[in-house]
Amino acid sequence: MAIFTIAGLDDYGWVVNVGLGLIAYLAWLIASRTYFNPLSKYPGPFFWSFSRIPHAFYLVTGRLPFKIAEFHERYGPIVRIAPDELVFIQEEAWLDIYGKPQPRNTQLRKDPSVFVTAPDGPKGILVEPNDEIHARLRRNLAPGFSDKALRDQEPLLNKHFDLLMSRFREKSGKPFDISQWYEFMTFDIIGDLTFGESFGCLESSKANIWLDTLRVAAPAATILGMLSKYPPTLSVLTSLIPMMRREEQKFRSLTEGKMRHRLTLGQRPDFIGNVQEVIDQPDGISFREMQETAGVLLVAGSDTTASTLAGVTYYLSTYPKVLTKLTKEIRSAFKDESEITAVSVNSLEYMLAVLNETLRIYPPVSGNTTRITPPEGGMIAGKWVPGETSVAINHWAAFHNSSNFIRPYEFIPERWLGAPEFNDDKKKVLQPFNVGPRNCLGRNLAYLEMRVVLARLVWGFDMEISEESIGWEKGQTGYMLWSGRKPLMVKLTPVARD
Repeated sequence: MAIFTIAGLDDYGWVVNVGLGLIAYLAWLIASRTYFNPLSKYPGPFFWSFSRIPHAFYLVTGRLPFKIAEFHERYGPIVRIAPDELVFIQEEAWLDIYGKPQPRNTQLRKDPSVFVTAPDGPKGILVEPNDEIHARLRRNLAPGFSDKALRDQEPLLNKHFDLLMSRFREKSGKPFDISQWYEFMTFDIIGDLTFGESFGCLESSKANIWLDTLRVAAPAATILGMLSKYPPTLSVLTSLIPMMRREEQKFRSLTEGKMRHRLTLGQRPDFIGNVQEVIDQPDGISFREMQETAGVLLVAGSDTTASTLAGVTYYLSTYPKVLTKLTKEIRSAFKDESEITAVSVNSLEYMLAVLNETLRIYPPVSGNTTRITPPEGGMIAGKWVPGETSVAINHWAAFHNSSNFIRPYEFIPERWLGAPEFNDDKKKVLQPFNVGPRNCLGRNLAYLEMRVVLARLVWGFDMEISEESIGWEKGQTGYMLWSGRKPLMVKLTPVARD
C-alpha cells in the first residue's frame, strides 16, 4: 500500500497539498470578509457576509424581497446581505442613497449590475450611470410627462379607459381574470404614448408577442444583470439560461423596429412627439438612447400600474369595510360616469389613501435599486459606510417593517388619514416612485391612470372576489417587478341606476 505525505513525495501528495491550500484560502476568505471587512460591524446572516451565493439564490428564485424583510426584523434597520452590500429601511436613508446628500451634493453611482444592458452601447434613462448624460436624457424627456402633456394626452387615455370599461361590462356576471385586463390596458396606453399606436390588446381581447416577450424579458434582465457580479469565469452560467438572453435580445429588436416606425408618424401628443426634433441632435437624445429608453418606458409604464390596479382590486375585494367606504365616497361624488376625469378624481381623499396603502402593502417595485458609495465612503442614515459599498432600500422590506408601520401586513387606508393609532407610522418611508434626480418620470401619469380607472370601476360595478383567488398575493415572486401572479378572478356586477 502506498503511503502519501503532505510533502508531496508520493503519488497523491499534490492532491493533499492543493486541498489544504484551498481550505486555507477559504478560511482566510471567510475570516477576512466576515470579521476584518470594513462592513463587519453591520449585522447580518453569517453565510451572506462572505459569499454572494445565498443572495444570488434568493434573487434567482424571486424570494429576495421577503428574505430581506425577515433580516430587517431580526437584525435591525441596517443589514449586510453580501460581502459588499448593505440594505436600509430608514426614512433618512432615501435621500442619502438616492438624492444628492450633503456636503458632496452628488449622486451615488448606479450599480451597473441591477439590469443587463446593451453591450457597448447607450444605456437609456433607467440604467445610464453617468449623471450628466442622465440629466440630459431626463431634460429632453420631461416635457412629455408634464402636467400640460397629461392634459393633452387625456383624450387618448380616455379612449383606453372607455374600452376597458366596455370589456368589463361584457365580462360582467361571472368571474374573470381582471388582472389580465389591467395589463392589456396599461400596455396599450404605453404603446400609444411611446410608439404612436396601441398594441391592440384590449381590441383583440388577448396578449400579443410584445406582452408575452415582456413577461420573460423583465425578470431575465434582472437575473442576467446579477450574473455580472461574478467573476468572468462564472459567466458560463448564462449558457444555462439561453432563453433569457434570447428574449432580452428579441425585446430590443422589437423596440428598434417600433421606434423607427414611430418616427415616420410625425407630431402627436406622446413621449416621442416632444423629443422628435432633437433626436441625434447636439444636447438632444440619440436614436439608440431613445430605443433603450423606450424599452424601459414599456416595462415601467405598463407593469407597475397594472400591478397596482390588480393589488387595489384584490385588497378592496377582501376588505369589505374599506370597499364600502370607498364606494360611498365615489358614488356620492359623481352623478354620471362622464364626470370622472383626471381633475375631478383629485377630490377623492379616501381613494388616494386606498391607493397609498396599496402601494405600501403591494409595492410595484419589489427589487433593490442599488447604488454604490464613492471611494471615500459617506454617511447614510447617520452611519458611516465605507467606499465602494452597494447600498439600497428594498421597498417590500421597508414598507412591511414593524418599526416603520403599525400592523404592517394589514390593509388599513386610515393610516394615511390621521387615525391616532398610526401616529407613530413613519410615513415618509413610503416612496414607491423613488426620490432625487432619478425618481420616476411617470409618477403623475401612473396616478392619473390608477385614480380614473379605480373611480370608474367602483362607480360602475359591484365587485366580488372568487374563492379560488383568496390568498392571491401569496406565492408571487419578486425580481425587479412581480412575477408568477395567479389569475385574479373577480365577478363584476353593473350598478343598476334609474
